[in-house]
Amino acid sequence: MDSTRGAEELVKRLGAAIRASSLYAPTHPIVSRSVEILTGSFEAHFTEAPTVTIGFLGSDVIVGRTRLRNPALSSIVRHFRDRRVDKVSFSRDMGVSGLRSFVAVMAERSAQPVFERLAAVGVKGIGVGTIAPEEAMPIEHLGLSTAQRVYGTAVSAAESVWGAATAGEEPDPAAARTIIDALATAVSQDRTSMMALTSLKSHDTYTFTHMVNVSLLTMAQARTLGITGPLLREFGLAGLMHDIGKVKTPAEILGKPGRLTGEEMDIMKRHVVDGAQILRRTPEMPSLAAVVAFEHHLKQDLSGYPERIGHRTLNLCTMLVSIADVFDALRTKRAYRDELPAARVRVMLDEQSGTTFESTLLQRFVTLMGAFPVGTLVRLELGEVGVVIGEHARDPFRPKVKIVLDRRGYRLPEPLVVDTSDRDARGRFQYSVMEAVNQDDVGVDPITVLAA
Repeated sequence: MDSTRGAEELVKRLGAAIRASSLYAPTHPIVSRSVEILTGSFEAHFTEAPTVTIGFLGSDVIVGRTRLRNPALSSIVRHFRDRRVDKVSFSRDMGVSGLRSFVAVMAERSAQPVFERLAAVGVKGIGVGTIAPEEAMPIEHLGLSTAQRVYGTAVSAAESVWGAATAGEEPDPAAARTIIDALATAVSQDRTSMMALTSLKSHDTYTFTHMVNVSLLTMAQARTLGITGPLLREFGLAGLMHDIGKVKTPAEILGKPGRLTGEEMDIMKRHVVDGAQILRRTPEMPSLAAVVAFEHHLKQDLSGYPERIGHRTLNLCTMLVSIADVFDALRTKRAYRDELPAARVRVMLDEQSGTTFESTLLQRFVTLMGAFPVGTLVRLELGEVGVVIGEHARDPFRPKVKIVLDRRGYRLPEPLVVDTSDRDARGRFQYSVMEAVNQDDVGVDPITVLAA
């Protein structure tokens, strides 16, 4: 098949199916026939590649590596642009039902993002995202409520990816990329809100929130190193999939409320090799993800595991994922222990600087997160309790705080916002943060406070 002619035919049939779905009921013969024809067109392309990506750049359509500059395609370009979709990746795993659901979603007019609606109806094998750099949108665009929705959808999608791998299927790279596209855009638009959300979890959904958090924390670190665009997303994808080998680890070992025996620890250690093998045999999965899955428990001095691997230099992405992985694990409440406050976690990380973690990257991470990250519950010098809502540009120990409990522990009628870097007429600080506190101990939900 001529590549240009075949690509144009595919795009036109996709447009025809969407138009039919917008005009007729889902069960109408015209809709069924248009989806059937479109399925046949995709099957022809799948004989050459396991995934077909259709992108929209300006007035052009890009199918795989074929760029189409045909005015006759302008209506479908506008259709996808109106729904804020810059690219779609289709894999054979979508099946006819998945394609039918995608066409139906694209035919709708809704303010809800397309990737959320696809996740809601359980579509697999189809990922939507953006070609444009994540910096293209203003930094204030997101907001906490939208950040919560993006984060929650990503956690649910991560659960689906994990569930497929647990069932013995290959992880869905299109679904994983959809998660990463959404998170990469979110962390670039509103890093503060996304970082706040990573700190608020329970052990009940730890596996999936941990996947999302490590991905977010990895991309946040990568951005400080000037990494953007497709490479940033590869780093995020590697962070998301770093622990996928644990789908083969027995649940009783993963959730054991106590120290593992030597034999159990040996079984646990296998997840790095299992993860690398799963990702290597997954079509369209970047090789970086398999490398990071294999290396993420290796330390700078090459102790850790897997053992006896000989001399090697750890990948930069591995080093970022390792920092994010340990940081998120230590500050998270688990079935067998309470979470540790961020200040204590930083001390523990610093004790391993240069041996477990690369010292310069670790220092950059500590600077990135701040002494008291946004969303942290803190107790002030005189006993008030509040939530950190902003970081000081130069002094990480002087954040802005929204006070919600007074010195006696009673809730204030209205929260009081204070800047702990402010001084009185005598030059003394009016407020000072003493420590981070556990939300269960004081009965305050930080996210509710932030959203108010």
